[in-house]
Amino acid sequence: MKALYDVAISGGGPAGSYCAYRCAQAGLSTVLLERQLPPWTKTCAGGVLMRAASRLDFPIPESIVEKKVVGFHVVGEDFRERFRFDRCLTYTVDRTAFDLHLLRMAERAGAEIRCGQAVESVRESDNVELSTSHGSVSAKCAVIAEGAGSRNARRLLGPPPRGGMAMGLRSVDPTEEDPGDEIEVFLLDTPTKRLERYPMFPLMGWMFPYRGRANFGVGGHGYGRTELMTGMGKVWDWSLAKAVGRGRPSAHPIPVLPRDRLSTSRTMLVGDAAGLVSPMSGEGLSHGLASAILASEAAASFVNGEAGAVQNYEKRVNDTVVRDIKAAMVISPILHWLLGVVDTRAFFHTVRQEGPYVDAWTRMALGEETWQRLLMMTIPRFHRLFFRSLT
Repeated sequence: MKALYDVAISGGGPAGSYCAYRCAQAGLSTVLLERQLPPWTKTCAGGVLMRAASRLDFPIPESIVEKKVVGFHVVGEDFRERFRFDRCLTYTVDRTAFDLHLLRMAERAGAEIRCGQAVESVRESDNVELSTSHGSVSAKCAVIAEGAGSRNARRLLGPPPRGGMAMGLRSVDPTEEDPGDEIEVFLLDTPTKRLERYPMFPLMGWMFPYRGRANFGVGGHGYGRTELMTGMGKVWDWSLAKAVGRGRPSAHPIPVLPRDRLSTSRTMLVGDAAGLVSPMSGEGLSHGLASAILASEAAASFVNGEAGAVQNYEKRVNDTVVRDIKAAMVISPILHWLLGVVDTRAFFHTVRQEGPYVDAWTRMALGEETWQRLLMMTIPRFHRLFFRSLT
């Protein structure tokens, strides 16, 4: 007789693995299905905000941490503004090692891990049937953690929001000298001269420092490969971390709008598959782990007899994660518009003088602040940021 699991999870990235870990910790019979065989490479910047790290109930091993970041530079074509802090705001990690660590933690907690098994379809009836390349798996409920391009999310809940996908490129290259402990953020196609509705994600770039190498990348909404590659060239040229050779960048989609529906009666979407990504930076790990926690709690409640627990997952995500994203969606166009009508150098110099405001952004990275409160701090400061930064 075929086993009936309490929960089946499709996708072995951070959101899927952590959800599997939490489900197994709660005593649920858990199986995780991942189409790739480890180790795999995740195309992203490799940053783990302290806000994301705080969602894990186990430490990230020092061997996985590349750098503890305590500062950043905002860089434009004719300016560079440096911000330095007295504490770590983010780690940079080797994502291959980080993802494998989370997968192994799920396995140690008791989850069954099946790599090299792609979930080809998901069908719901009295239970959930996941068809794979190695046969089918049955579970009482399921979690889809397949990333931004999830086909099963599309089949179950329809296409993602129209125009809700940005694109990014990244290359990890050795550097002439150690790149230090500060991130660089490059404003490549900011400013914009008009106030637009979100999604408004002008082309930006980054340099995330690793040990003896750096993660260089760009991302933006509505840009083709030529524009992205031109942006990569600027990042390499402008960065203080000088790459020894420039690798061929790999591309990756970045969801910038959350899905309207996040669950059926027995299946939940988490992380990038649900479109849970910061509209300010494209960072998705914080929201991905938050949704994984909520999904594991919903799965436990469902298995223990709460019939509407899986459907209630959507409400809980909307009331917390999505509400936070929507507050950021209000701030993002305002800040980008400001950068379009003021002197950018003067703007960031003015921001530096707003101590409580900078502290609030710092607390945001640490997980001690919400976008709603940050929005409330932005509104009364708008006139100062505007008039002090005019050319």
